[in-house]
Amino acid sequence: MPRRLLLVIAVGAFALLAIGCSLALASSSKARASQDTYVDFRLPLNNIFCAYIASSSPRYKYLRCDIMSGLKPKPSNKGCTEGSRGVSVDMNVTGRATYPCSSDTVYNKSAPKLAYGKTWRRSSFTCKSKMAGLRCWNSSGHGFFLSRQHSYRF
Repeated sequence: MPRRLLLVIAVGAFALLAIGCSLALASSSKARASQDTYVDFRLPLNNIFCAYIASSSPRYKYLRCDIMSGLKPKPSNKGCTEGSRGVSVDMNVTGRATYPCSSDTVYNKSAPKLAYGKTWRRSSFTCKSKMAGLRCWNSSGHGFFLSRQHSYRF
């Protein structure tokens, strides 16, 4: 056999072996990640974007919303060693909402739209969309309100 043909056969066999290993790894990580959940939504004017995240390991659930026009009043950056405060609010299943130090975003213009007057529910979280803004709360009754004019936690 010519050397070139042997080289092509060897490279092809190696590629098939690599693809097989990749598929095996992907299917095992997909099985592990299948218990993780990421569900997002946005408000009609594309100013507020939210994401519900539930992880199986470590086990946690939380809701995070980002407001592109910024939180008003803007919280202090004191204590932020990475990122900054000013566009995000999040909360766990129980307890008060917080203004996290963020260097990323849940912005996704392709996320499903939550129309004004509609309610979104997932796990222990509820969010109500209105023309005036977005109000979200958890099972312990704590939450937040976001709008272009003002934002607050309750």
